[in-house]
Amino acid sequence: MPPKANKVLKDIWSEEGGTKAIDRPQSVKTSKTWDLPAEVLPTNPLAPRRRKYEHEKPNLRAAVPIPHGGQSYNPQFDEHQAAIATAVIKLEKKKKDHEKIVRLLSAGRNDGIHGNFSADKTWEEEVQDQQPPKEKKAKVENPEKKKKKKKKAGKKATADLAKKAMLHRKHPDREAAVKQLDAIAEIAKEVQKKVDKRDRTAVQKKIARKEGQQIKSFGRYHHTPLALDVTPSDKIVGSLRHMSGGYVHPALERIKSLEERNIIPARMRHTFNKRKMLKPKGDVRLKTEDFGPMPETSH
Repeated sequence: MPPKANKVLKDIWSEEGGTKAIDRPQSVKTSKTWDLPAEVLPTNPLAPRRRKYEHEKPNLRAAVPIPHGGQSYNPQFDEHQAAIATAVIKLEKKKKDHEKIVRLLSAGRNDGIHGNFSADKTWEEEVQDQQPPKEKKAKVENPEKKKKKKKKAGKKATADLAKKAMLHRKHPDREAAVKQLDAIAEIAKEVQKKVDKRDRTAVQKKIARKEGQQIKSFGRYHHTPLALDVTPSDKIVGSLRHMSGGYVHPALERIKSLEERNIIPARMRHTFNKRKMLKPKGDVRLKTEDFGPMPETSH
């Protein structure tokens, strides 16, 4: 029989021959020689957001696993045996689990009932039959022995204290002195570390203090902190007519005085300009409501 004209020979050893596995994520062909994985491609920002992983639909899932390109349809004997061994292990485990459940459910099913229900004790009788727990006898120690022990402990403790007490009066041994001399470099390092840390802290404090004197912005409000040099009270520029009338609490007055003399940092003002509409002099500003055209009503 002559071969058909449109027959295409497929090479099972290459992916180009149309033998590519269906389970694999399909790459998108963007141009002639440019295939990209789907997750790399840019998405439309207005499109509804979906999860990053693809849903594996039944019609794309291979019922029988198709081998990848270059994979043999006829496995070797050893590979086949290994695959069978894996399957056997799984089946044996399944069987064991099943038997275990069967044993658990049918435990004691064939055992007869032993004992006499009428002779069984009630809870009260069982409690009465129980004997109280035996109390352990406390050990009686000889008081003279205790005194002796205490005396010994005291002697030892005093001896230890005597050894430690006069260390500053004793001239150090040669070995101890040599050890201390060896450790001088490390001690100097630690001291230098502490000095550097202290210097760094001082610099940071200085910077923070400078920053504190800058203008602070709270949204559209700006607060300028006062300089911290103290002004004597007789140099304060103030006028009686600018003072607010009425009773002022002495504590508040005192705080205001301290703020004016720059002894304590001034608090932020909370009376800001609210874009007030100023009235022109000699004229009354009328607020009117415009309801639009009035409906025609019959009198």
